[in-house]
Amino acid sequence: MNFPWASLLRGVLGHDDAVLRGLAKLLAPGAEGRSLFSVMPRDGVPAIPAPHRLSAVYARHGLSVVESRPATADEVSASGSSWAKRLRAGQERPVTLLRLARSHP
Repeated sequence: MNFPWASLLRGVLGHDDAVLRGLAKLLAPGAEGRSLFSVMPRDGVPAIPAPHRLSAVYARHGLSVVESRPATADEVSASGSSWAKRLRAGQERPVTLLRLARSHP
């Protein structure tokens, strides 16, 4: 999932349980998902939560945060996202890489 916005971004940030339930359904047990996203104060969405809070929210939906860190310029470029180009993501905007995994039942 590259550069989600609106309710999808709120879900990735742990503020929309319906989105996280849907995301959990998309991943088979043991599968991993990845998201690149960018949040700035002027965007009108909540800031990226502290790692422990984000992990707790994801865990309620059977998901675990494998990794959360700043994305590299190469990772942003490899996404091929035209939205990233318009945002100047990774250049003028910070980008976060989030990897998650679905728990085994």
